[in-house]
Amino acid sequence: MDESQFLLAQEDEVEQPSASLEYQTKKFEQFQGEIDGSFTAMQTSFDYLKKTITNNPERILFDAENIIVLGNLATYTIPLSAILSRLRNPFAGGSGLQATKTTKKGELKGKETTVCIQPDYQNVSDLPGCDILDSYFLMLLNDDKFIHLPAHQPLRRAMLLLYGLCVSPASASMKTWIESTTAAEFKPEEAAVEIKGTNGWKWRVTDCNPLVHGFTIWFKKKNQRKWTKVIEDSSNFEYSYHYDDVISMLDLLSDSPRVLIEDEMYASDEYFMREVAKHHQPVAQRLENEEARRAAS
Repeated sequence: MDESQFLLAQEDEVEQPSASLEYQTKKFEQFQGEIDGSFTAMQTSFDYLKKTITNNPERILFDAENIIVLGNLATYTIPLSAILSRLRNPFAGGSGLQATKTTKKGELKGKETTVCIQPDYQNVSDLPGCDILDSYFLMLLNDDKFIHLPAHQPLRRAMLLLYGLCVSPASASMKTWIESTTAAEFKPEEAAVEIKGTNGWKWRVTDCNPLVHGFTIWFKKKNQRKWTKVIEDSSNFEYSYHYDDVISMLDLLSDSPRVLIEDEMYASDEYFMREVAKHHQPVAQRLENEEARRAAS
């Protein structure tokens, strides 16, 4: 048997537990070594966390009950109690980092949302708690960079909920994201995003009216010069929860009015169809045919 075969044979060996004092002592020493190693790793990771905090005294702040991280796009408030309880007793509560209160850049009050993002590690469970916190703080400090990574959809959604389509600290990042993932043109100075639909139509989505809870939608038919308002408030949609973010709305509009005429009813929204039908006879005819089918069934 050569050396490689011998090593493979060793790897295949199954440890046989024993009640002997020698075996029990060996296993206890192994356990103690793992615990000591975890304490050492925790101290090392805490040293890195302290360095991150001390290197950013103007951007990582403490108030009476929270750690406040001033990102480039927004302000993040993390309860100290939640952090300390996880570090004291990792068996308590759920796993992962809790959702973080998010407010506009430089503000602690006013409009807020939450963001729940996790550090980009495959084996998070193997890392010391302070490593996770250090990575989280660095992500929040550099939110304008991390927002572009595919895994951070929750951060992008939080910025849209917080700022909408208006000019904001997140506008440049959101413009890059929206225009790289859709065929739309984002115009933050107009609080609008525009996208081509089908049949020569063009759509415009705005959210600048504070009395409107959803989006306002406009269209131009082929060769039409001025925009026509078709939806005052998208929160009136029958399935408004499907279209409460701009990307979902753009996905619908990019295939409209075709999808309203040709596809199954559930592929769009009936409220939207009825409003568009007032301006487009093929959609009105589709609804008339659908009502006749329902009456006959």
